[in-house]
Amino acid sequence: MAVLVLLLYGLAHAYWAFGGDGFPFGADDANPEYSAFEHVGRDRLAPWIAGGFLGSAAVALLLALPGRRRIPARVLMGASVFSATAVFCTLADFRILGNLAHVFMLKFGAINWTVVNQLFAVVAVGLMVASAIIYQRRTSGACTGCGRTDSGAGWTSPEAAARWGRRAAYTAVVVPLLYASTRWAWALGIPLGISEELWEEGKKDNLWIAGAALATMGALGSLLTLGLVRRWGEVFPR
Repeated sequence: MAVLVLLLYGLAHAYWAFGGDGFPFGADDANPEYSAFEHVGRDRLAPWIAGGFLGSAAVALLLALPGRRRIPARVLMGASVFSATAVFCTLADFRILGNLAHVFMLKFGAINWTVVNQLFAVVAVGLMVASAIIYQRRTSGACTGCGRTDSGAGWTSPEAAARWGRRAAYTAVVVPLLYASTRWAWALGIPLGISEELWEEGKKDNLWIAGAALATMGALGSLLTLGLVRRWGEVFPR
């Protein structure tokens, strides 16, 4: 799956590099002021992106085909991490998360072509990283599903997992609540962390109400995370 998705998206950028219509990034971005390549045209940007995704497809193929041990595992793993990092640091931005509000408000028409491509790029490299993780587990003799080995020692032992798992769960609860508190403040008329002008602009479009609704959903989800380390979550129903 990772090979197919990366290959198709690489070919799409090759099409755009040769003058095809619909290039979504750089100066052709729907909102170029948000792009890391605001002043870079398609003729310069599309070939690089095409090469990156086609190269990633080749790496994903090496991860899947037998006989790949000729290439050190660290090289393939490093290439996978590099590709994912490059996409997240250049093509993807806050608009992916921001447009989730449009989905919940059923305003699908507000999601533009650039955001669709950002999401596709993130999913593509995400599949590649998943393939790399399975490859690493398989070559090290670990379970491809959970990553455990026959030794069962170290951080995967029940005692160690109980310690770090509890701290991780509490952290996962606190962070979304901190995020939600700012959105609730904006909905209540408190411009916490933003200017009065920006708050007034968002108020006109009822943006802060939608943001508070999303934040509330996130807060409820964070509280459910407590179930990972509490009896009511470990045994349900009674």
